[in-house]
Amino acid sequence: MSSKRNKQEEKIESWVYVLLLSAMAIFTWVLGNFDFPFGKVTLTVAILFYPFLYFISNIITKKYGVKETMMAIAYSTLMLLLFAVGMMFLTGQEIDYIPLTGELFGYLMGQFINLAIYYYLYMNTLLNKFILFLNYVFVLLVHHFIAMIFASRMVLLNDFWRGLLAIVLIEAIIVIGLVFFDTKKIEPKVYKKLVKEEEESK
Repeated sequence: MSSKRNKQEEKIESWVYVLLLSAMAIFTWVLGNFDFPFGKVTLTVAILFYPFLYFISNIITKKYGVKETMMAIAYSTLMLLLFAVGMMFLTGQEIDYIPLTGELFGYLMGQFINLAIYYYLYMNTLLNKFILFLNYVFVLLVHHFIAMIFASRMVLLNDFWRGLLAIVLIEAIIVIGLVFFDTKKIEPKVYKKLVKEEEESK
């Protein structure tokens, strides 16, 4: 009875993180409508929050494992798509599928690359801060590069490269702070479960 209750509590707890990731993905999409000048380029306020999408995913990976993280990524992508299309429809805007596809594809690619690298680092290393920092910067670079390619209709002018560099530099500064929190080891609940099952079978 108690193990059933623990499983239910764990499921509810994991869904809180899934909803948190979905809410953060929608929040960053909304902030994409607000711009600020940075040198010779104009950037969106959303770039200040993209690193947190990967940070939340990493917490889910640490606590619940790969399966739950993949579910969270898929669910947050679907929620983002529904929200974006719904808002465009309600506000009477013409739905421009090319930048939306780029954003979704960039988000998915970034998240799955991050999941693969991060899970390996978490299970096989001591989460070196510098390597973790490089992982964050790399996946953010992939995310923005794909999104910007679609948004610019495959036209890579000087502004494209300047914008991408500015985005990654700003996010790298934010990532430095996140890395210190992310290096904290948490024994995954999935791993605990496997150990418990193994002990019970003996």
